[in-house]
Amino acid sequence: MSGSFRPLAATLTFGAILALSSPSAAQKPFDDPILDRMQKDIFFLASPDCEGRGIETKGINKAADYVAAAFEKAGLKPAMKDGSYFQPFTIVMSAKLGKPNAFTLTGPDGAKKEPRLGSEYSPMGFSPTSKMAGDLVFAGYGITAPKLKYDDYAGLNVEGKVVVVLRRSPRYGAKGDKRFDTTVPEGEDSTHAAFDTKIELAAKHKAAGLIIVNDATAAGRNDPIAQYAMHASGTTPATFPVLFMKRELLDDILKAGPWKSLKELEDGINDKLKPQSFELKGWKADAEVTVARDELKVKNVVGVLEGSGPLKDETVVLGAHYDHVGYGLWGSTGGKAAAGKIHYGADDNASGTTGLIELARRFGAQKNRVGRRIVFVAFSGEERGLLGSQYYCKEPLFPLNTTAAMLNLDMIGRAKSVPVDWTGLFEKKERLLVYGTGTGDNFTKLVDETTRKADFKVLPMAAGTGPSDHDSFYRKGVPVLFLYTGLHPDYHKPADVPEKINVTGMKKVVDFAQVLATDMITRDSRPRYLVVPGGFGDPTAPEATARPTGPRLGVLPDYNYDGGGLRLEGVSPGGVAEKAGLKEGDVIVEIAGKPTPNITAYMTAMSGQKAGTTIDVVVERKGKKLTLKAELK
Repeated sequence: MSGSFRPLAATLTFGAILALSSPSAAQKPFDDPILDRMQKDIFFLASPDCEGRGIETKGINKAADYVAAAFEKAGLKPAMKDGSYFQPFTIVMSAKLGKPNAFTLTGPDGAKKEPRLGSEYSPMGFSPTSKMAGDLVFAGYGITAPKLKYDDYAGLNVEGKVVVVLRRSPRYGAKGDKRFDTTVPEGEDSTHAAFDTKIELAAKHKAAGLIIVNDATAAGRNDPIAQYAMHASGTTPATFPVLFMKRELLDDILKAGPWKSLKELEDGINDKLKPQSFELKGWKADAEVTVARDELKVKNVVGVLEGSGPLKDETVVLGAHYDHVGYGLWGSTGGKAAAGKIHYGADDNASGTTGLIELARRFGAQKNRVGRRIVFVAFSGEERGLLGSQYYCKEPLFPLNTTAAMLNLDMIGRAKSVPVDWTGLFEKKERLLVYGTGTGDNFTKLVDETTRKADFKVLPMAAGTGPSDHDSFYRKGVPVLFLYTGLHPDYHKPADVPEKINVTGMKKVVDFAQVLATDMITRDSRPRYLVVPGGFGDPTAPEATARPTGPRLGVLPDYNYDGGGLRLEGVSPGGVAEKAGLKEGDVIVEIAGKPTPNITAYMTAMSGQKAGTTIDVVVERKGKKLTLKAELK
């Protein structure tokens, strides 16, 4: 299909979309029509026709058409102004520097510096094939943060000029109240420190180009250059050259004029958190960047149900990613044997997409609905790094400052029964993990009230970060909730097939989500956004944490395990754990002499380790303790 979706009169009917894949013999009819239609959805999305929904396959377009057709049949309107359900964007699959590439700094006396490519400067992966020429302007850390009452661009005209900024943010690595941005958890980078934030801000001010140098904390002893390949994949936020340059080159420019040294400028900003921006009069920069890119056009699928009443101008986003890893040539956990085979992605994330479609049907069927606008988004590019949700947050179809909340469904198809209490003797219920309860001021109460009416053992988690699409919204100041039923050994393997989906459990998750969403949509006052200090993110990736630090063993935690220690659902083929002798079913109780009574303790213990060392890993296996040697990489 093309990059837009038109009303059904101009394209395929919903029935024709369904007919693209005949029902599998493994689909057994239910007495409940809702279960039947959800089963039909997931068997199509995880069918061979959809080719694992890899972003490079034709099959993902069939999945996108299916979702858009389902949205239209449910009564959702296209979200795009041109009448399309598709929000297109571009993903850079690979890129490398071509020729020519050049960079010249010219001083007031006409003398020129020509930094050496690769050792003194490098174009960053954000750069397209482009040129820049203009006067140099120093803009501190390149940050505008109104809530923090800090703006490096205040009173500075950079239109048509080349902006030079420091990496990271003021007082990077400081503790407690001395931090620059106390609105984020301690130890976590502020969004103001991100490269793409600096690039977007320079573009907003109509700069001709951007040069970034390491701040003192990133420079260390060797002042490493961020090479092109480091940021060459994913989306491209720049429309002009973005260069990374050695600190000493900027310091030479400063020393040649009536300005303070770079260290003095940096120390001055950090001391009082007051910008020290100015034009580097007499200095100019010229650069040419040539890039060979392999780009791919992809799309989010977005449908809208408009609201009514006093809340109609506010928005609630319901989302799930519909892409997966295709034929497993990247992103597979199945090793060499799995490469080239369809990775059906039934749980990840045909299940969440099925849930999103079902929610669209339910809310679409409500007549005279009063409340906030509901925006349903099936994201693409999630498996490549949350690219679809990041793009939506960068180019929101409805303003994020009036977006009250976001609810995300990812891997909701493998609900397992677990003991309700620690004894495990009396009752079991299927477990549901709910993340983000700490991101909105009423979310804990909402989840608790919903849990009391649901047939789940709910494990609430406060954190709003993690490798699924809610993360993109949380980092933009939107309260989020994320529903997930747990990791399993088939994660990112060809064996993640629709026959293994717990359809009844999946429907129960959607029932739970509908209660949460209804509250988000109708509550008089929108939830107040809260920052969650500490904690770890969602577990959709092996050894997940909000801020992964230190080396990894390569293990798949069992999030349905209630006992002490960290029980393994599996180990990554060829990884550190497998080489050390760890196996599925092992319970890690100690890392390098530190007890690990739970996953948080395990993550803390691992974060203190260093690559290249060998540590003791104590596990319990069939009632016995074993000490294994793990060589960390």
